[in-house]
Amino acid sequence: MSEGIKETEHTRIEVDDENKSEIEMLYSFGVVLFEHTVLKNDSYEYSICYFAPSDVYDIVVIDKKHNLLLKYETCHQLNEKYSDYFNLINGQRALDDDGDELVCRSHSIEYTL
Repeated sequence: MSEGIKETEHTRIEVDDENKSEIEMLYSFGVVLFEHTVLKNDSYEYSICYFAPSDVYDIVVIDKKHNLLLKYETCHQLNEKYSDYFNLINGQRALDDDGDELVCRSHSIEYTL
């Protein structure tokens, strides 16, 4: 390791009902780097990532059947639909605009110590 560079450890945890208070504490200490949610069904994949240091969200929507990027957007606040999607935990379900069910496949936090 070169002089002047401090090595940090990044840790990733999956969000669930039991660790919500721990996650609030990580945010209050300012150590959260990313929060990321992935939802899927047979037709679409939604990826919503919050980059805490810059207070921005990246939204990616992929049409899996046609292998097309339908949306890439960066914003400071999520609309109601994407906020609902973002707050799901692994295994929870929501309906997309077509009325098809989306399943949350991952909701994780990456933080530094």
